Amino acid sequence: MRVSKRLSAAAVAVALVLSGCGESTSSSQGPGVKDNNSGTDNPTLPTQFDEAALVSNLVNNVLTPAIEQFNELAVTQQLEVTSYCSAEKALAENTAALRLSAQQSWRSAMVGWQYVELMQMGPLTANSKELKNNIYVWPATGSLCDIDLDVVYFEDGVINGNASNPYNISERTANRKGLTALEHLLFNSNLDHNCSSVNDALAPWNSRSTQERVIARCEFATEVAKDIEAQSNILLSQWTGENGYAAKLVNAGQPGSPFDTPHLALNEISKALFYMTEELKDGKIATPLGLGFPNACGLEACPEAVESPIAEHSKENLLANIRAFRNIFTGNGQDAENTLGFDDFLDAENGSDVKERMLAGLADAEATLLAMNASLKAELAGSTEQVTQTHTDVKKVTDDLKTEFIEKLALELPQTSAGDND
Repeated sequence: MRVSKRLSAAAVAVALVLSGCGESTSSSQGPGVKDNNSGTDNPTLPTQFDEAALVSNLVNNVLTPAIEQFNELAVTQQLEVTSYCSAEKALAENTAALRLSAQQSWRSAMVGWQYVELMQMGPLTANSKELKNNIYVWPATGSLCDIDLDVVYFEDGVINGNASNPYNISERTANRKGLTALEHLLFNSNLDHNCSSVNDALAPWNSRSTQERVIARCEFATEVAKDIEAQSNILLSQWTGENGYAAKLVNAGQPGSPFDTPHLALNEISKALFYMTEELKDGKIATPLGLGFPNACGLEACPEAVESPIAEHSKENLLANIRAFRNIFTGNGQDAENTLGFDDFLDAENGSDVKERMLAGLADAEATLLAMNASLKAELAGSTEQVTQTHTDVKKVTDDLKTEFIEKLALELPQTSAGDND
C-alpha cells in the first residue's frame, strides 16, 4: 500500500515514451474483463499504472521472501526433530523439552507454509501440484492409517516385507509424508495404529512396548522432516534460480519469459489470491461448520473436520492465510519502503472503494479470529458464533475479489471460481 507514492507526471511521460518503443509496462484496463469462455477481451481504455513495477515488488518483496523464509523454517524443523529423536533413543532427561521444541518448530513451519499457500503458481502448481503436495496436502487424500503403515515400512526398510521393494520416501504418495504426516507423528499421543485392518508388517504394532513405538514414530518423523527440507530446497531452486519462476514473472514482456506482458504476469499472481474462496472460505471454515458443505458429521458443526486437528492449529493457519493475502494485496513485505500493491492499482483505476472494503474485511476476519479464546476445533465443539462470523468476514473479501476487483483491474476470474456465486 502506498499513501503518497502515486506515479508522477514524469513517470507517466516515461511510460508513454516506452509504450511508443514497444516496451510498454501498461495494459488495457477499465470496465471490461477477459471472457474465459470466448477467449476475447472487452474493449477497454489504457492505463498508465506501472504494472511491471507492481509485479517486481510483489515478487521480490513479498513472494520470494515468503518462500525463502519457509526454507529456513524447514531446515530448523529438521534439526529440531532430529535432536528430539536422538534424545528419545538415548532416554535423555531433556527429552520432553526437546519434544516441545520439535512441536514448536512444526508450528512455525506450518505458519510459514500457510503464507506460501497463497502463492500457488509456477512450480507450486506444476504437475498437478506435485511439489506443493509433497510438502503439504490438504484436505488430506489419505488417512492416518497410511502414515502408520509407512512408520513400520520405513523401520523395516522395505514395503510390507517385500525385499525387492525398498522403502524410499521420495517415491511415496503425498498423504504419507509432508507436514500433515509430521503433525500426526509429533502431536498424536495415542500410539495405537489407526488401521481397521492390518497386514503382516503392522500386525504386531499395538502389542509392542511404548518406547519401541515412540522411537519408531520419531525415527520416521526425522525422515519426513528431512524430506520436507529437501522438497523446500527444490522449491527454492525452481523459484529463485537464474531461470527460475521469479525471474520469469519479473521479466514479463522480455525474451525468455512465458508472459508476453506484465499484465499477464500480474494476472497469474492474482489467481493465487483466489485461495481465499474455495480453500479458505469454503474448505477451512464453511465445511467444518457444515455451512452448505457436508463433512463427516453431515451438515452440522464438526470439530474433527478442521485443518490441523491433532495439533489444534487451524486458527493459526487461517490467520497466516489472511495475513499473506493482505501482504500480496498491499505489497507489504520484506522492504517496508517499497509497498506497491494491488491496492495502489485499484486507486489508479477508480477502485478505492473496493480497496477499502477488502481491507476492512481482512481486518475484521483477523480480529474475529484473534478474539477466539480457544482453538477453532474447540470453538466448533461449543458455540459456533465466532467461527460463523469469521466466514462472514472472509466472504466480504471474496465477494469483491470475484467481482469488483477483477473487473476494475481487467484480470481473469480463475476457472475454479467461475460460476461460484456464493
